Amino acid sequence: MDFWREILISLRRNKLRTILTGFSISWGIFILIVLLAAGNGLINGVSYNFESRLQNVYTLYSLETSLPYKGHKASRYIYFNDKDIRTLENGFPHIDKVSPMAIYNETAIKDDKSKMVSLEGVRPIYSQIEDVRMVRGRFINEHDEACSEKVIVIDEDLAKSFYDNADNAMGQFLMISGIGFKIVGVWKDESNICYVPFSTLKKIHNVTQYYRLTFTTYGLDTKVDNEQFKEYLKRKMAQLHEFSPNDPQGIWISSTMLNAIETNRIMHTLELFIWIIGIAMLISGIVGVSNIMRITVKERTNEIGIRKALGAKSRSILASIVTESMVITTLFGYIGMMAGILLTEIANNILNSKMDDNAMTIFANFTVDVRIVVMATLLLVVCGVLAGFFPARKAVRVKPIEAMNYR
Repeated sequence: MDFWREILISLRRNKLRTILTGFSISWGIFILIVLLAAGNGLINGVSYNFESRLQNVYTLYSLETSLPYKGHKASRYIYFNDKDIRTLENGFPHIDKVSPMAIYNETAIKDDKSKMVSLEGVRPIYSQIEDVRMVRGRFINEHDEACSEKVIVIDEDLAKSFYDNADNAMGQFLMISGIGFKIVGVWKDESNICYVPFSTLKKIHNVTQYYRLTFTTYGLDTKVDNEQFKEYLKRKMAQLHEFSPNDPQGIWISSTMLNAIETNRIMHTLELFIWIIGIAMLISGIVGVSNIMRITVKERTNEIGIRKALGAKSRSILASIVTESMVITTLFGYIGMMAGILLTEIANNILNSKMDDNAMTIFANFTVDVRIVVMATLLLVVCGVLAGFFPARKAVRVKPIEAMNYR
């Protein structure tokens, strides 16, 4: 009891020093937790936005050529056709499912209401390619595509305009250009884009040319594989449509896999940067504790000399100073840790309460691994103890008469 009472008296006698030391420790832990939680939240937010969207997707867009080639003049527009679809579907390496797209601007009519909509003919895989998030019902399925069914998936804004809400829209018939389409689903958007089976729209408008082809791939896991495939795809399409393979235009190829690889690289770099900043803050706290403990021991050199002259053992004096250091670092380290965890939990609850399952988000799961927090706190405690141990060990080795005369 006398031992702990002595430590308590020392802490009370030096309140400002104790508070400054404790604040340095708490602030280092607190900032580390907040930075790591923010980094995790940003990374999780990016992952959440694309978790239901396929990453192995390529999209071909038709453009004008910029170079003359084999008798063809420049500025010739490249149109995709059924031959391109068959080429991609039959034996083209690494290609799985193909979804061509046909787009027409049409007028949707319900009783005395009308609205311009973008009617897009797509295949079932398109919902995963573009992350079409459903509010009610379903997306186009394989049966709809195979049988050219007159079904439609409308956006939430059109459902509210014509039927008050998504529930009332389900199963209703919507007239578009004199043709009745049965509503089988409502998706989360307000862009007036409606989806119908590609085969249905192709028959209605006798579509023979397309501006966009989308397909999924397999076996392309690295950046090198995807870049090689992209070059091969460009050469193949150039051969089919007789434009120069060196033409920077003609067609434009977009790859979600390459975008995902680049995004992951950026996220890993960001995570590393956050760790560097967090560790720097932690080191700053350790340095602050070390300096304060060193000054503390110097101030107590006279006291150490007197205690040794009265018969106190060096081991007892050393234990007292080290324990004092351990109490400060442990107590304030715990305070900083709990404050950081509390803030991240509050922020996480606020973000979760405002997060829409069908909406994009910047942050998600704004938390940090508790094991990392505990390890960082223990590291700071150990460093604080060592910061008190080494100056104290040096001080107790000084002769009592020298220590008492220390200025």
